[in-house]
Amino acid sequence: MAITILEATRLNTFKNFKLISGFDGLNNLIEKVGILDWEFFSDMKGQFIKGEFVLSSLLFAKDNSEFIFEAVKNLAEDGACGLAVKNIYYDELPSEVVEYANLKSFPIFIFDTGTYFEDIITEVMEKIKTSDNFDLLEGKIDILIKQSLNKTSVKEMAFEINGSFKDQLFALYCKKKTHSDNSSLISSVKNLGNNKQLSLYSTALRYRGGILLIYTDETISNKHSILNYALDNLDINREEYYIGVSDLHYNLGELNDAINESIYAEKAGEASGCSFNEFNDIGIYMILFPYINDLWINKFYNKIIQPIKSYDEKYNTQLFDTAVKYVENDGKVVETSEALFLHKNTVRYRISKIKELLHMENHEGSFYEQLSISIKLYNIINNL
Repeated sequence: MAITILEATRLNTFKNFKLISGFDGLNNLIEKVGILDWEFFSDMKGQFIKGEFVLSSLLFAKDNSEFIFEAVKNLAEDGACGLAVKNIYYDELPSEVVEYANLKSFPIFIFDTGTYFEDIITEVMEKIKTSDNFDLLEGKIDILIKQSLNKTSVKEMAFEINGSFKDQLFALYCKKKTHSDNSSLISSVKNLGNNKQLSLYSTALRYRGGILLIYTDETISNKHSILNYALDNLDINREEYYIGVSDLHYNLGELNDAINESIYAEKAGEASGCSFNEFNDIGIYMILFPYINDLWINKFYNKIIQPIKSYDEKYNTQLFDTAVKYVENDGKVVETSEALFLHKNTVRYRISKIKELLHMENHEGSFYEQLSISIKLYNIINNL
């Protein structure tokens, strides 16, 4: 496994690193760290592997800067991901080296003598190891929720995640409304995991761009107080995240259900714009999310949405936008007209036109029901 160079730059040993070239290569993956000095230079071709981040004092080039270009060229050709130079002999590198590294998207850093190779190697490899562990856990969650496992198998896999899990449980899944990088996610998870007030029976982990908390105990008497505590210790501003919470379950063999419920509740928040949702309160989304990729769901969705969209495209109208606001306002014409800054008769005309397109002029109750479900499907599909 690996971490990106960009992730590595956030480590403590990198705090005095100065990037001098190869900015476009900061997403290169570091799989291991190696050292280049005099003993390697004479026959360095092939000494380093793809994904290796190389440290050097450039001892081999202390009397001849022309050797630096040859070294960087060989490293790039070998597939090394980047180079960090300790400024014992050089505070800057020849311009042709910088230009070549920029051309090859090969990051080169300069760092001061107060940082030791051994500390860099230790911290980077520890970070890679941590990342590997999170990747492994993420894979186990995928198996839990995407395969049809019986309760016995779910329980066995749950104990692979945390051997101290108890039977009563709920899951919380949260995702930042704006992009959250891998390092900050792992940092938040580790902060929660290291908090001594959180039971050893529980586990926090990174999952698909968000944070998943599996909380278990012998007896859970007040789910909401635990929720508030967990969110506070994750340092989560509830307005900046979409947060989903599962129902309370009483059998560890239902862990897969709890995780899915928390994810569906979070996604319902993304679809509806609501920051906090419990699975029990997301209404029809409870049955839409599990079947969102079903052939018949998609047939129904296209039957309702496509005629409206096609009409808008052909005549440059706004029927679909009106339909969305109409559903958001529970089918109330006055509230919809206020939201769109339109006269209520204009809204009535547009809704009447949608009914005509769908051949549902005489089906008022069925019309709103089907339109509402279709708009919710649209919100799901466009927020996945």
